[in-house]
Amino acid sequence: MEKQIKIAACIRERFGTAESKRMRHEGWLPGVIYSEGQPTKSIQVKEHDFATAIRHHTSESVIVDLDVAGEASRTALLRDVQHHPISGDILHVDFHETSMTKKLKVAVPVMLVGEPLGVSQQGGVLEHLIQTVDVEFLPADLIEHIDVDVSELEVGQRLRVSDIQLDPEKYTVLTAGDIALASVSAPRVEEASESTETDAKQSAEPEVIGENREESAEKAS
Repeated sequence: MEKQIKIAACIRERFGTAESKRMRHEGWLPGVIYSEGQPTKSIQVKEHDFATAIRHHTSESVIVDLDVAGEASRTALLRDVQHHPISGDILHVDFHETSMTKKLKVAVPVMLVGEPLGVSQQGGVLEHLIQTVDVEFLPADLIEHIDVDVSELEVGQRLRVSDIQLDPEKYTVLTAGDIALASVSAPRVEEASESTETDAKQSAEPEVIGENREESAEKAS
């Protein structure tokens, strides 16, 4: 695990939607700390400092040293970061105080690495079927993502959760092993071509307005 990042915080005394908007306008982010067996604590952190601290991390699930003013520093997992649906701005952050000796259960992002043979040589389409898998590990062994090599996949083949390679002494994958992570599907060029040809034939047939084809044939005879 990389060196833990430090985040300074202070106790939050303003609440409500209007106050949260005002707080963010002043450069603060509202947040909470969850601690097992303890009441939830409302805090605020400097938005710039927070963004800078996690900027080089590929995942928002990171272990931090949370330094709350007037209190002892604590180790916490950054569990959730809420973003504005349009602007992407950070709206709220959740921390979970944790023990370095107690295992965590984290949804770890899955990153597909390489270009499958089924795509480069067979014209197939790579499908990324699930984005995260649940993994259990100690805080010191935190991983921000899992790389899965898909370069050998051919059309019709798939990789499953059971194909993930992690040190079994450190990590326990909780997601069911038979769930597919990624697959290469065949292109549907022929289906599209047949559909286009059928549409073309139908459009070439003359349309009889106001009478069906049988009535038209009888009149013609």
